[in-house]
Amino acid sequence: MPDSKPQIVSAQVVLQPARGQAADGSAAITAETINEFLPAESTVAQVTAALRAAGFQIGPVVGTSFAISAPGATFEQVFKARLRGDGHGGMLAVAPDGSGSYELPLNGLPDAIRRQIVAITFTAPPDFGPSGLAF
Repeated sequence: MPDSKPQIVSAQVVLQPARGQAADGSAAITAETINEFLPAESTVAQVTAALRAAGFQIGPVVGTSFAISAPGATFEQVFKARLRGDGHGGMLAVAPDGSGSYELPLNGLPDAIRRQIVAITFTAPPDFGPSGLAF
């Protein structure tokens, strides 16, 4: 008998820094600089409330981000993107041209929420460890 439970998908929500530091990868985020990149409490409250209302489970905020989880259909509805597996246990958002990205499009979100988010990404599966070993 097929399993009728929907597949639960998770992604990481990276928030805009409160202090105006560019979160574009041009500056390293380290233990010494993390305070320059932390989001405002009001940003955390507004974004988590909006995503919770859209049907996502919200994880704890750690540094600049937090995790969201929901059935794949919820992601597709909210982010207006089709999802597919990456062939290695990860998830991709499918662009109109058929290409896949670990980053979700934000255009399905209200402007007030979208402006507070740097990116929402699926985590690529780890690519490490031995291969081709016989025991």
